[in-house]
Amino acid sequence: MRISTLEMYNRVETNKANQEFYSKISEQLNMQKVNAPETLAHVTDQLKLWKSKDLFFSQTCGLPYKMFLHNKVTLIGTPDYGVKGCEPGYYNSVFVVREENRNKSVEEFNEANLAVNDYFSQSGWAAPQNYMKNLQLKFNEFILSGSHLNSAKLVSEGKADITAIDAISFKMIQKYDDFSANLRIIGETNPTPGLPFIAYRGADKGIFFRAIKDAINTISSESKNTLQIKGLISIPKSKYLKLQQPSP
Repeated sequence: MRISTLEMYNRVETNKANQEFYSKISEQLNMQKVNAPETLAHVTDQLKLWKSKDLFFSQTCGLPYKMFLHNKVTLIGTPDYGVKGCEPGYYNSVFVVREENRNKSVEEFNEANLAVNDYFSQSGWAAPQNYMKNLQLKFNEFILSGSHLNSAKLVSEGKADITAIDAISFKMIQKYDDFSANLRIIGETNPTPGLPFIAYRGADKGIFFRAIKDAINTISSESKNTLQIKGLISIPKSKYLKLQQPSP
C-alpha cells in the first residue's frame, strides 16, 4: 500500500491545513492518471517510510536525503517559506536560549550543552555543529529531545543551555506555545536548501511538481498562511549532496 505523509511541519494546529494541501495535490495527480492516496497517513517512523517501497509522497529533511535517500526516491521540489535572509527555497536555523540568559552571542555558548531534535536533522544537528566548527568552537554535550518542540521546552525549563530550531518550526512554536515567551533568538545559522518534497523512485517529477504548485495556488488563504508556504522551487540534487555531515 502506498503512503503519503506531511509530518515535518505537522502539529495539531496545522493538521487541517496540511490535509487540505495534500487533498489538492492528490486531486491534481489523479487528474493526470497518477493513482494517489486520498488522505495523509500518520507515520511515527518517517525514515523507515522514506526508505520503503510503501512511500508515495512525503517531505523529508536535507540531511537524511543526502545520507540515505538520494538514490532511492524522486526529488520533486522544495517549498519556499519566505524565510527572512534566505533565498527562495532555502532556510536556516535560529539559535534559541532562555529569555533570562544574559549571553549576547552564540559564541558565548562554547562547550555548553545543546538540545538536539534528531541526529539526522540538518537544522537541529548539522547546522549548529557546522556553525561552531567554522568558529573553531564546539558544544560539549548533546541532549536528544526527539523534536524541535521538545528541544525548545528543554531550554525553556532550564534543562538545556541552547538549541537550534528550524526557522519555520520556531515561528510555529512562537505562535502556538505559551512557553515560548520564555525564549529568545540569539543568532542564526547559514542558509541551506530547505526540506524537499519527495516521491517514490520512478515518479514523474514534472507531474508531481505541477500538482504541488497548483495546490499551493489553490488552497485557502487561511491554510496557506498556516503552513507559511509561498511557492515551490527546483533545487538541484547536487546542492543537497553538498550538505556538511558532522559526526555524532
